[in-house]
Amino acid sequence: MPNKKLLKARELCQEVKKLADKYNLEFFFITEGASCCNIKSNEAIRHARKEHEKWETQNGFDSKEDWSK
Repeated sequence: MPNKKLLKARELCQEVKKLADKYNLEFFFITEGASCCNIKSNEAIRHARKEHEKWETQNGFDSKEDWSK
């Protein structure tokens, strides 16, 4: 079971996603222990996420982990 801080980070990501959905916006959001994104066509956002995936891999994290399920 994830710790309390990690659960709060994931909760925040879920709130960001809901807000972005409300405004129909693409985004990439990072916080302590969690990140989330919705990328359709924005290349700047896609690039930021790809760079974060590299960082995750280099630091022993699974960049494909889907904790939202």
